[in-house]
Amino acid sequence: MESFIQLPQQYKSRKNEVPVFAFMGEFDCKALGLDIILKAFSDYKNKYLENGSLWLIGEGKDQGLLSSLIVEYHIEDFVKIKPIPNGRAKFDLLHEVDLFLRPSRNEYFPSSVLEAASVAVPSIVSGNFQISQYIQNYNAGYVLEENNYKQLAKLMLKCLQDIKYNNWNVKRRNSVRMVNEQFHWNKIAAAHQNLFEQTI
Repeated sequence: MESFIQLPQQYKSRKNEVPVFAFMGEFDCKALGLDIILKAFSDYKNKYLENGSLWLIGEGKDQGLLSSLIVEYHIEDFVKIKPIPNGRAKFDLLHEVDLFLRPSRNEYFPSSVLEAASVAVPSIVSGNFQISQYIQNYNAGYVLEENNYKQLAKLMLKCLQDIKYNNWNVKRRNSVRMVNEQFHWNKIAAAHQNLFEQTI
């Protein structure tokens, strides 16, 4: 069912036919699929010749490897590496993003997907962790059928088409609704309290 939740006023103006894709977190290629992201974005730019930019927001042990791959894939003009800001500035930065990418190979529940969703940014996530069920049930982004760069590139193209043909605000509203209905702090605290009471 489509959501009728209104987007907050500061999020209503996002309609960008040159989309900004983003990853935010630790630069760990193997665990978090950053190599998948770069190869998919290379196809998106060099094979499909579409407009867009990619932000890698974070830091970590593989930053040098990422820089090398960016040059190897000839996408250095379209990729920016940024540090994670603190506090409100992090959410201001996320507000400039159209689609959040998290094709992790080894991760249970990425809180950064919820942070993105809280400012009306849908996500592409791998199907091997729990939040994929919420993304699918709420139509708050896309779930990778196979966690590889070809599938990710196709979903990035799907995102671009949804933006162009005015289908994007549905996913953006649903992202906010997902966070409000399933991940509000009061609800999370109550669930933890119930679990604690059942164990004593």
